[in-house]
Amino acid sequence: MLLPFFLLVLHLCVLILLLWRRSINGYQEQLNKLLSQKKSSEVRTGQIAEHFMPLLKEFKYNRKQARFLASPIDFIIFEEDEVIFMEVKTGKSQLNKNQRRIRDQIKNNQVRWEVLRIKGDPE
Repeated sequence: MLLPFFLLVLHLCVLILLLWRRSINGYQEQLNKLLSQKKSSEVRTGQIAEHFMPLLKEFKYNRKQARFLASPIDFIIFEEDEVIFMEVKTGKSQLNKNQRRIRDQIKNNQVRWEVLRIKGDPE
């Protein structure tokens, strides 16, 4: 007599656990979607900030001398006595691997000037 009751309770517990797990998975999917939207929004905010940086008071250079590249770095600024490579970051964002490599190459003087001359039409 106890065995059928025990099996019924066991089946109910399994059913409750399955339903609970299903609802948890649904919440996890919603959370992942919200986190993805938040990250996307942060990236867009950073991209917008990059474009407006020369207009902000924090930008201490002549904005007419700044050239926006966006990738792999945001700006090259041509001052009279130096050339500045600038990356704009918002919030807690960090340099990516490629940007760190470029930064290190500049710090190690691994930068050079080249002129590429294109010849005219062949005669």
